[in-house]
Amino acid sequence: MKKQFFILLVSLFVLSNCGNPSEAEALPETMDERRQLLAEKRAELERIQKTIAELEALVGDAQTEVLGDDPKLVTTQKVARTTFTRYAEIQGNVVPQTMNTISSETGGRMIRLTVEEGDMVSAGQLLATTDSEPLQKQLLELESALGLAKDVYERQKRLWDQEIGSEIQLLQAENNKDRLEKSMESLKSQIRKSNIYAPISGVIENLRYEQGDVVPPGMPIMELLDVRKLKVVAEVPERYVGTVRKGDRVKIKIPALDYNQDGKINLVGRVVHPTNRTFSLETNIENSKGDIKPNLLALVAIQDFSKENSIVVSVDLVQQEIGGKSFVYVVTEKTGNLYAKKVYVKTGESYDNTIQITDGLNEGDELVILGARGLAENDLLQIQKPENEGGIQ
Repeated sequence: MKKQFFILLVSLFVLSNCGNPSEAEALPETMDERRQLLAEKRAELERIQKTIAELEALVGDAQTEVLGDDPKLVTTQKVARTTFTRYAEIQGNVVPQTMNTISSETGGRMIRLTVEEGDMVSAGQLLATTDSEPLQKQLLELESALGLAKDVYERQKRLWDQEIGSEIQLLQAENNKDRLEKSMESLKSQIRKSNIYAPISGVIENLRYEQGDVVPPGMPIMELLDVRKLKVVAEVPERYVGTVRKGDRVKIKIPALDYNQDGKINLVGRVVHPTNRTFSLETNIENSKGDIKPNLLALVAIQDFSKENSIVVSVDLVQQEIGGKSFVYVVTEKTGNLYAKKVYVKTGESYDNTIQITDGLNEGDELVILGARGLAENDLLQIQKPENEGGIQ
């Protein structure tokens, strides 16, 4: 064995130095000569890789001979099939499901402000009052004019009942009374609007005016957020258009709070934004404790690949030879003893420190877990049972 190992080692040295141009040697000048040299080097590379594979096998045997029969302590698990699922993380923001902009319909000087930024208010609570004194003066004038109009109408009605006067005079008096009554009702409605109430329960944010300021009609005074009902809005790259659907399950993570929650997609945008080539996605989140704040960064993990009946192992268990081949160690039994066996595998998709094994492992194989990195082919093994046994998931 040692003699064969020495011969192969010498062969590798000869092959690695045979035909290599010296540093001073120039590359061929013509294209045909370059192609010929390239073909020769590729052939040499194949021979070297083959020799490396043979040496790796012999090194494993040699290590077994040198190390003797002292068993290596390892843990193992039976290989089982499961569903492999991969997720793609999309960055989003936490926003309220309901957000109201509070403004004054009538405008005027704010004579009363009952809240401060950050206050929690209930639906129907008085938030602010604007000055309605000019409207009150108009209301007094209208009340006086309406009293006169009613008196004129009643007089015209009595005369008409006595067949005195014309019908047009009665109709004019009635119309004037009705017009003033409607004007008064409209003015009272405007006066009532000088009081600004909370349309929903929530938290006051972005208070833009203070007591004493003049508020223009329709201009935002503050915002009212319902922080108990929040959602995450994310912009999804267009390559996931055929993958993301309303109702799909997602995983939500808020890094700042170490918060994790499973959710469901409630809305998928119908339009791809032409500037960043993304579409919108929304999913609701619970905030019963009130810890989650609007505008926090959130990560939404959407499922972009899934395959049932897959063999999935930890990425750390898949090792690579110098030649690039991937392998794992399984347990094999010989003459009543347990030994390490190198099994070459083909890998597929990976996610969250796990990877698919598409070829090489079979259900029921006993895979070496702890201690696999220090093993060599045919190492004698002693298996230590883990506290929680189970198949590879």
